[in-house]
Amino acid sequence: MDFGDDLIKEFSEFKEINPTNFTWWSFVNLKSDLQTALAFAKFFYPEIIQVNGCFLLKDKYNEQCFQDWRDACHDNKKCIEQMMNLYEVADFFHINTSFDEGEDIKGQIAALGDALKLFWSMSFINRFPDKNIIVEIYVEYDEQLFITVYED
Repeated sequence: MDFGDDLIKEFSEFKEINPTNFTWWSFVNLKSDLQTALAFAKFFYPEIIQVNGCFLLKDKYNEQCFQDWRDACHDNKKCIEQMMNLYEVADFFHINTSFDEGEDIKGQIAALGDALKLFWSMSFINRFPDKNIIVEIYVEYDEQLFITVYED
């Protein structure tokens, strides 16, 4: 991944105390458990459902929302997929995110967006090699970072 060890203050502090033997694997072991690791496997390799020919992220799917976007998008498949699969990256972890002084939260959100784009893209290419699935990251409003997925 294309971010430095200094992006996460707590990691840097542990690394400073243990410069020869503290790694990202050490940090994961310290901060997480097996169940969280398995949840992240699903997070970085999301399940897909197809509804009326639309390529949709299973964990984001809601039938009423789908009907509303079908109407709003006038049955335009790409529009429906873009809107149904749209998510603000910061919202994935807003409940447990620490906003401590000295943390580069915007940098961390951008790094997460980049990681999601990379892993989701690889997972879709692996599972759907005959489809052109686009994972798009973009900034809107007050510098909010969004991710969406659609078939082009």
